[in-house]
Amino acid sequence: MATRSKLSGTAALEDIEGVGPQAFLASIVECSDDAIYGKTLDGAILSWNRGAERIYGYSAAEMVGRPVSVLVPPNKPDEVPAILERVKRGERVSHFETTRVRKDGEVIDLSLNVSPIRDASGQIIGASTTARDITEQKKMREALAERAKEILDVSTPVLQVWEGVVVAPFIGTLDTQRAQQFMERLLDKIVQTNSAVALLDVTGVPAIDTRTAQHLIETITSVRLLGAQAILTGVRPAIAQTLAHLGINLADVVTRSSLAAGLRVALDILNLKIITQEDQAKGAHSL
Repeated sequence: MATRSKLSGTAALEDIEGVGPQAFLASIVECSDDAIYGKTLDGAILSWNRGAERIYGYSAAEMVGRPVSVLVPPNKPDEVPAILERVKRGERVSHFETTRVRKDGEVIDLSLNVSPIRDASGQIIGASTTARDITEQKKMREALAERAKEILDVSTPVLQVWEGVVVAPFIGTLDTQRAQQFMERLLDKIVQTNSAVALLDVTGVPAIDTRTAQHLIETITSVRLLGAQAILTGVRPAIAQTLAHLGINLADVVTRSSLAAGLRVALDILNLKIITQEDQAKGAHSL
């Protein structure tokens, strides 16, 4: 039996007792869980391993000699010709994510690697394709992306608290993605509700850095471009000191230490006044 040292190079294939190098490589291909098949430069199937039978549902007898286009969805007629043109130029197509149709009609997601097949003289005579089924992986990625979106939606709420007034509380640390979504949701809400005042509350922000401050300035500028007034609330002493230290100029921005104080400013801007039941009763009594 061949030793491990003998198997350290390509030439060691010849040392495996009773198995030639071609048979050894063919066995590896045949036992792979991935679909591995060869085809001509015109797309006709030349070989079809067990992995291909499992993934696509067709036997080798059904596929050898048939065009690979039978696996392609109707909405992607130019995909295989484009890949084969690249192979003819000696290019290798790596990790190409696409869809294919199984024998039973199910559309599956695949990652393809397509390489040129060369003869002894180096001339390209065909293409070798390795296809890995990533349907479940893609579903998982999509589910995670949807979950992440739901989390972002919850962590970047925009609420209408009064006619003409919306509140957008910053919660936690704002990265670029969250800041972009925050701004989009705020601007959309301003337009939908025709609000004249937007309260940007930073009570839930643990600390302000240069990036977060820049997101604040961009958001305030965008609100003003819509013709609304932006009020920054929840400005604690530590945040005020940090903003001053960073050189962030908020001289022309209305700021308040609490959301309640900011709401009072918003009502003043709209010429509105909150009247308690007691005040209302007193007014009625004086008539």
